[in-house]
Amino acid sequence: MFQVLPDPIKDLLRVLEYWDYILTGFITTMELYGGAIVMGFFLGLLLAILRQYGGFFLSRIATGYIEIVRGTPLLVQVFLIYFLPLSLNAILDAQGLPLIPIGEWSFQTTITIIDRSITFTILDRRILIGLLTLGLNSAAYQAEYLRGAIKSVSTGQLLAAQSLGMSRLAGIRHVVLPQALRRVIPMWSNEATYLPKYTVVVVFIGVVELFGTAHFIVGKIFLTLTTYIIIALIFLALIAIISKALDFIYKRTKIPGL
Repeated sequence: MFQVLPDPIKDLLRVLEYWDYILTGFITTMELYGGAIVMGFFLGLLLAILRQYGGFFLSRIATGYIEIVRGTPLLVQVFLIYFLPLSLNAILDAQGLPLIPIGEWSFQTTITIIDRSITFTILDRRILIGLLTLGLNSAAYQAEYLRGAIKSVSTGQLLAAQSLGMSRLAGIRHVVLPQALRRVIPMWSNEATYLPKYTVVVVFIGVVELFGTAHFIVGKIFLTLTTYIIIALIFLALIAIISKALDFIYKRTKIPGL
């Protein structure tokens, strides 16, 4: 008996026949990434300020949140946020109390590209849960990067601002943060480049992003190695672009002499 040797080019073309599925998965990945990085930045900035300037009580709350989130697996956090409402409903139902509304819903749009009708899921319950989890997780890591940048600005500058009549909050806003946000870019770029890879965990709650799309394609044509190599190359290109973009931004905005 003779075994037919695999043809890499033929296998590649077979996988690329599913380009529309890969495109929808990529868009979902970018939606998760973009939403999580923005949410994580603003929440992380708040946590960093509270941990640095929040006094005894608020600083302890921010520290507790950061340590708990950073100290537990991301997949556990995804499952916790996904299953918690269901578990609460079981308790409420046993007590005869009104249930938390969890019904399935989605916002979709359909476009036509090269004679193919492609339906994008803009938002649904699973994507929303994935987005919230990734954003809350990213906030804890971004908070530490931002706090490090805030601490790098000498306390004398804030004291000088207050001596000129600025309030503590105004000094933080107009003196500390403008410098810290420029200094944090090299450290913050670690989170910005790692986060796209973290989005794959949401496949475990049914979100069809790039990794979920790969699983679907493999189930259709059984070209496991070729499919996952293509997905890996997409992630590699995406992360390289993000890294280069952040390097460019840092070079244009860095403080001279630092």
